[in-house]
Amino acid sequence: MVVFAGLPDKAHHGWRYMDIAPDGQLYIAIGSPCNICRGIGLEGTIVSLPRTGGTPSIFARGIRNSVGFDFQPGSDDLYFTDNGTDGMGDDEPPEEFNHAPRAGLHFGFPYYGGGTARTRKFGRGTPPAGAVGPAVTFPAHNARLGVHFYEGDLFPPDYKGDAFVAHHGSWDRSIPDGYRVARVRFENGRAVKWEPFITGFLRVGRSWGRPVDVEELSDGSLLVSDDKAGFIYRITYRRP
Repeated sequence: MVVFAGLPDKAHHGWRYMDIAPDGQLYIAIGSPCNICRGIGLEGTIVSLPRTGGTPSIFARGIRNSVGFDFQPGSDDLYFTDNGTDGMGDDEPPEEFNHAPRAGLHFGFPYYGGGTARTRKFGRGTPPAGAVGPAVTFPAHNARLGVHFYEGDLFPPDYKGDAFVAHHGSWDRSIPDGYRVARVRFENGRAVKWEPFITGFLRVGRSWGRPVDVEELSDGSLLVSDDKAGFIYRITYRRP
């Protein structure tokens, strides 16, 4: 069955991330087909539509390229990663972990390359009123991809409700960075900071693995996919 046949088909940032939301709708991330540009139509958005088919509704816009999102347990709010603009230097712009509690929000691209860093092409333009900044920022060019909120009981209790984010790793930096799985800490339902969770994919400036996505098994263990080594890792926890 074809749910919808009219998605943009440009190759640049053309990979689609999708998931079923708690409300039963199908959500799809659609990248901007460029490094810096103003999207046309559905480009640079996250859309929703019924699983049985229909016309997509734009849920969030002003997005460069999101390749991962999840819905927060309890609130059902959408959180998503967005990869920052290339060519702005080793340490600019920061990459984003964004919070979209409702439909209709704009997240700043292409006026911002990431965080509060203005792009040269649109730096003199006026961003949309109420453009939303990130809930948490990550270092530049780390290529944030998959996101998963932890709901299991295998890990220590303070992990429940935190989010895991795959950092695929950089290519647009003189010194490589990323190549990890990060944990985003939440307090009172709000993202407050991130910290490394799994490292070691980068050794002496060279990577042997690149994390892509994080999923959870019914026993509370995690699966992490790696598209460089070609593996799926299972992460467990043994209580002392």
